[in-house]
Amino acid sequence: MDAELSQQERQKFLAHAAQCPECATATLALAEAKRAIRRAGQRFTATAQLRERVQANARQTDEVKTRKPHPPRLLQWPRWAMAAAAVVLLAAGLFFVSGRYHKANSLAEFADLHVANLASANPVEVVSSDKHTVKPWFQGRVPFTFDLPELQGSLFTLTGGRVTYFHQEPGAQLIFAYQRHMISAFIFRDTPQLAISQTSFSDRSTSFNLETWTQDGLRYVLVSDVNDETLSQLARLLQKR
Repeated sequence: MDAELSQQERQKFLAHAAQCPECATATLALAEAKRAIRRAGQRFTATAQLRERVQANARQTDEVKTRKPHPPRLLQWPRWAMAAAAVVLLAAGLFFVSGRYHKANSLAEFADLHVANLASANPVEVVSSDKHTVKPWFQGRVPFTFDLPELQGSLFTLTGGRVTYFHQEPGAQLIFAYQRHMISAFIFRDTPQLAISQTSFSDRSTSFNLETWTQDGLRYVLVSDVNDETLSQLARLLQKR
């Protein structure tokens, strides 16, 4: 992954990974993590002025720490006032978290799930390009069934899948490869908590595109850094399965 192997060693590893699901999934996780880190680094570059301000603030903080601290004014409050303030802060925090948790039309949460799962130690639980192997694997693991399209002659390759969760709802995450990109196809039961008003979403901060639709009582969400047209091509294949 860091180009530290010789060409001969690299070929040996690739031959091994082709037969070893554990090493293949570990390599996939490292590749997705490196891409995510690279995208994050390209979004912002600190200036020399910012570095100087941070260092100046750090020096001031060190000077303050060497002085004898005064008792915090907060400690002079009555206990009932401190308790009331704590309750207010707690309520505000719970309201904020609850608002984010129940914001069902925020497709950006699926982008986070896409990155987190692919960067995990076990990004793919069933490794296969055969839909007749991947689909039966989900039986008994998710509370629904689904069909997969024939990908022969298309630009996409099925690489495997895993069970995932969204708002405590179990679902299937299928991984498709397109050139050097990975596409996650999330499938869940179409429940009220998964009601999404948008049909597509682009997150410029992370370079992810998303597309969603409902079909046969299921909610489909596609997530990847490929362009909109490529994502729509895979969506059409899944819809015509």
